[in-house]
Amino acid sequence: MNKPTKKMCVLLLFCLYTLSGCNMLTPAPKPDIGPAGKPVESLPNPPLQERFWSPPVELYDLEGTAGVIFEGIIKTNWPQAKEGIINLTTLWEKVQPVIAGKKGVKEADEAINDLTMSVQQEKASQAYDALNKFMGSISDIGKSYKLSPLSDIIAVGNAIRSASFYVEDKDWSKAAAKAKALEDTWGQVKTSMESIGIMGELVKAHSSIKQMRDAVNAENKGAFEEQIANINDSMGRIRHFFRGK
Repeated sequence: MNKPTKKMCVLLLFCLYTLSGCNMLTPAPKPDIGPAGKPVESLPNPPLQERFWSPPVELYDLEGTAGVIFEGIIKTNWPQAKEGIINLTTLWEKVQPVIAGKKGVKEADEAINDLTMSVQQEKASQAYDALNKFMGSISDIGKSYKLSPLSDIIAVGNAIRSASFYVEDKDWSKAAAKAKALEDTWGQVKTSMESIGIMGELVKAHSSIKQMRDAVNAENKGAFEEQIANINDSMGRIRHFFRGK
């Protein structure tokens, strides 16, 4: 019988090491506690096929309804805001069975309750904060739909509302910070919306966002409101283009 060669010995040792150390190839289990307390709660990634599903159309419609409510808030048109809350709640209740268990649902539930109360009490600042928190949670839900720009569309919408809120109050220092944040957000996410059939609206939106920043820096509310009308049109068309895709 031939003696094992050096090459065969090395191969045997490697196989034994692999069998004994196979746990090195598996993810480490989530700890119950870390050095400074409990780790962040996280949900497992959805099954692979689910990551490529289209978002329910109601999630896009929530963004449109948010615009109605926001306009009611900043213009102190509380009947409009209250009617918007009814529509928002209806959409949210309708879509919940489809998105149950996704990250952001619990936070959205809490935010919509705060939003409803703030609008009923006609408290503008609290209503604005709650609306942005609610839509931020919807953006988090949208992130599970990997091929959809829904999350990014909502992020831009929230940034537009933030800048507009402080322009309405003529708080120009905060408005300038929010306008800069809007420009940064747009720069980070606009590529996700680039698609044949909607490129013209993306170009218009890009121009409007630049001019919104310039209007804020010049403390020119009239010029800003002109660009808000333009961005409302462009982002509405972009949202409609991707709705249901």
